[in-house]
Amino acid sequence: MRVLFVKLSSLGDVVHTLPAAMDAWRSLPDVQIDWVVERGFAPLVQACE
Repeated sequence: MRVLFVKLSSLGDVVHTLPAAMDAWRSLPDVQIDWVVERGFAPLVQACE
């Protein structure tokens, strides 16, 4: 399964989405999660992978 989160300009929305993404990573062994965020938010998302 592939999931794409697209949030270009809202840090709060990215932060609120991270727990759901982390739950998916833990519970769905075949999930591939990708993000489209502002460049400045990328380190936050990468730190949670």
